[in-house]
Amino acid sequence: MIALYWNVRGFGNSDTKIALKNFYLSHKPTFIFLAEPMISFSHVPSWYWHGIGVNKCCLNNRGPRLPNLWALWNDEVPVVVIFNSDQCIALEVTWQNSSVFIAVIYANTSYLYRRLLWADLTHLQGCFLGPWLFIGDFNAVMGAHEKRGRWPPTTASCSDFGSWSNANLLTHLPSSGPLITWSNGRMGSAYVALRLDRSICNEEWLAFWRVTSCCTLIRHQSDHHPLLLSADVASVKYAIPFKFYKAWSSHVDCRKLVLENWAKNVRGVGMVRLQGKLQNLKMVFK
Repeated sequence: MIALYWNVRGFGNSDTKIALKNFYLSHKPTFIFLAEPMISFSHVPSWYWHGIGVNKCCLNNRGPRLPNLWALWNDEVPVVVIFNSDQCIALEVTWQNSSVFIAVIYANTSYLYRRLLWADLTHLQGCFLGPWLFIGDFNAVMGAHEKRGRWPPTTASCSDFGSWSNANLLTHLPSSGPLITWSNGRMGSAYVALRLDRSICNEEWLAFWRVTSCCTLIRHQSDHHPLLLSADVASVKYAIPFKFYKAWSSHVDCRKLVLENWAKNVRGVGMVRLQGKLQNLKMVFK
């Protein structure tokens, strides 16, 4: 499975349409996700979509406002839209008789509105258990290491983003290519650049697919780099979610086992170390 996400910053010009078609011809994505098209979907002729293998779509729900997130695919892949809001489209995809879930994101620029998104995504993961991928423009960074420019990122924004990610034990997939996916194109002290676009997944996603990789493509027309995610399915096996049984806690060696493994050194800082220690404990109890 291959997914292409691109904040196009306007899809009304022919150069952007040509660039998208070239991306399609080069990578043959299963899914195409476009943010900020800034035109009505009906303004794009159907022959254009047929030329890039698209015959199904879902547009995000913004009420009376023009949709600013398009999800596009071919009906050869069974897809059900399970959630649609102004910041997210969530899909249930049937792949080799199993369900995987993809949430396509175009987050609000206000961290206060993004809190609604974090709540929605957490709720979705609770309602639909299984492999989850979150891909898109999150309009947020994890910290100062993902920003270039004079001023540091907003603390509340970083904290909210990190809290959602850590609470759901999510992995931010590394991208080959440029780390920074957007810049304002200005010079000197006015220059700002951020890692706004990324792919994030849960443990079940990594267990389901043999290989998952993400790369940042060359920037065309837009001030955002496109993202290309590739996932190769493993031989059919079903990941069993980890459960801690209450009876284990009454075992004579339970406390000793926890203390010994918790004391093991895990590299990293903050929640990275915590996640590593929890992962080690899970493997021991399995």
